[in-house]
Amino acid sequence: MNRWALWPAAAVLTAVLSAVLPAALSAPPAFADPEPDSGKLVLVLDSSGSMKEPAGDGQTKIVAARTALTRVVGKLPEKAEVGLRVYGATVFKRSQPGACTDTQLTVPIGTGNRPQLRTAIAQYKPYGETPIGYSLQQAAKDLGPDGKRTIVLVSDGEATCAPEPCEVARSIAKQGIDLKIDVVGFRVGAKARSQLQCVAREGRGDYYDADSTEDLEAGLDRLSTRAFRPFRLSGKPVEGGPQQEGSPVLAPGHYSDTFGDDQTAKYYTIKRTIPKSTLRAGVSFRRPSGGSFVVQAEVKLKTLGGDQCGWSYPRAFEGDQGLATGTASSWSDWQESCSESEQMVLTISPGKDYKEIRGVPFELRINEEPPVADTTTLPEAADDPTWTSMPGATPTDIVPGSSFPDAPLLAPGSYKTTLMPGELQLYKVRLDWGQRIQAQVTVPKLGAATGKAVDGIRYLDTAVISPIGEDVYAVFAKEMPGGSGKRGVLTKEGVIQAITTKEIRYQNRDGANNQDTGTSTPGDYYVAVSLTRKPNDKAFTVPMTLTVGTVGTAGTGKPEYVDGATPVAGDSVTPSATPSEEQPTEQSSEEPSGDKTEAGGPVKDNGSTDDSGTPYGLIGGLGGAAVVLMLLGGWAVFRLRKKPIAAGPQYPGQQYPGQQYQGQPNPGQQHPGPRSPDQRPPQR
Repeated sequence: MNRWALWPAAAVLTAVLSAVLPAALSAPPAFADPEPDSGKLVLVLDSSGSMKEPAGDGQTKIVAARTALTRVVGKLPEKAEVGLRVYGATVFKRSQPGACTDTQLTVPIGTGNRPQLRTAIAQYKPYGETPIGYSLQQAAKDLGPDGKRTIVLVSDGEATCAPEPCEVARSIAKQGIDLKIDVVGFRVGAKARSQLQCVAREGRGDYYDADSTEDLEAGLDRLSTRAFRPFRLSGKPVEGGPQQEGSPVLAPGHYSDTFGDDQTAKYYTIKRTIPKSTLRAGVSFRRPSGGSFVVQAEVKLKTLGGDQCGWSYPRAFEGDQGLATGTASSWSDWQESCSESEQMVLTISPGKDYKEIRGVPFELRINEEPPVADTTTLPEAADDPTWTSMPGATPTDIVPGSSFPDAPLLAPGSYKTTLMPGELQLYKVRLDWGQRIQAQVTVPKLGAATGKAVDGIRYLDTAVISPIGEDVYAVFAKEMPGGSGKRGVLTKEGVIQAITTKEIRYQNRDGANNQDTGTSTPGDYYVAVSLTRKPNDKAFTVPMTLTVGTVGTAGTGKPEYVDGATPVAGDSVTPSATPSEEQPTEQSSEEPSGDKTEAGGPVKDNGSTDDSGTPYGLIGGLGGAAVVLMLLGGWAVFRLRKKPIAAGPQYPGQQYPGQQYQGQPNPGQQHPGPRSPDQRPPQR
């Protein structure tokens, strides 16, 4: 007999907790990154009287919970810092004193406490009320103010005491980007589910239903290596000035700051280290849960004299991850001062919707590319590509990233994973001069249970993001599998969705749109995949295969910079607190080369440059202001390709959201920067 049939409730809870706990505590480092701080975790368990109720398998909820928790504790690494808090365990009635503050840290957070955890779990009995809000407040205190902190709440019902849990979760989330609340609803009703989902949403965590099918069990278990992959911020702390005068002077590098409490912009002075170089700046942050997907902040780069060179609106990706990014560049073919000025001024303004992002930390990355000595021998701007067939290969298991630092570095080949509604997956692909990327996502025909969970149709969104954060989807690519566009329609019959870019060439910087300018430098590009989520979704996953190829001969069209100078990029990205697992491979991990699409396995990240000196430092860890374009499609690019946008202020959602705007006269159109004396006119 199937052993899950004997213990369905316990099995589901075990799968859920196995997904949540080990992922936060035991994911091994990948690509030789330094071992991260695993952080602290506290379990908050429901010991209210309702846990006496049947679990649907001939036993009570409390017995199922004990079974599941004991199994999970046996999987925890000894070095993991874990604690156990129980509520509703000592006061029987709400009318009795202390019923709504009845919560105890039965096992303090620490290492080597597995025997104490097992003993406490064995003594775990259903008894009193359900003071969820107060218990969450105390759990946050248990974890302290610093480091990566996780609360896992397990409850079988709604709160019976004030304060309101959702409001408490919202307040706790303000204590730092590294604190999150995950919630397991154990055989809950609709009202309790809604409340617990709100706790997870406001706590920047995930909600899991423990009353579910075996299909969902398998899906949640598959999430065990990525359940704790929050957007990770890093960089040297710096405080932007309230005005241009006296603002901090920054060299190319990697920094962090925080939005203020009002509409006051932050100013930074960027010092050129290479005469007539191209400066690029990018900002990334996490959009607060529940906020608008349109973040009306601004990123501007101008000269000391006030000449504007580039600007954009940061945009948020429509998913549970809540990423928002914006970029600006000094490259302009008509504003000479943008390349002549020894110093530039970067302005980051929270905009009129500042209340949504006040106090939110952000990353700032700055890189610098030298001028090219002679462009007359370089290839012209790339044409629209034609899809190249990619050789079939046995897919390799892959753990996706959910933020730019933990995106796994892939060699061309096929990879298999699962995709969850509302999830953003990121994968990193290294491209050189003369290459372009091809990526195809395939979801096969779904099984009956998963097809039912999909509930009609879903949208599968894809994008490719450049090293400086631009959307580089080739709008007019030919012979694309599944048709053109970045959005595919997923039904129970599955879907095929493909995306590609133009070939990386220096002259692409003179193009009119991001698909051109965004492919003007080599480096680490990102494939982004997401699946839309519906308001009443339960947790489920769909199987997915990602096939990646690089087309073209590496190094073709590589420019020679003036005086042998080399590009300067921000510091290497700080790894995520929970990097992906070391990726297994049976295929070659050598750098791609040659003039055909290549297939191979995952490769290890061995530095920020190749042997030829091509820069691969990551300013693209910022994501891109163009991430949201995964949802908007190619129509905006088409409009910009043929026709400049009229002068005057543009707002998010109008014309081409997320695009860099170069120069003052036409904020909707890019204007590449000054050319060297030998450079030809822009190729349009």
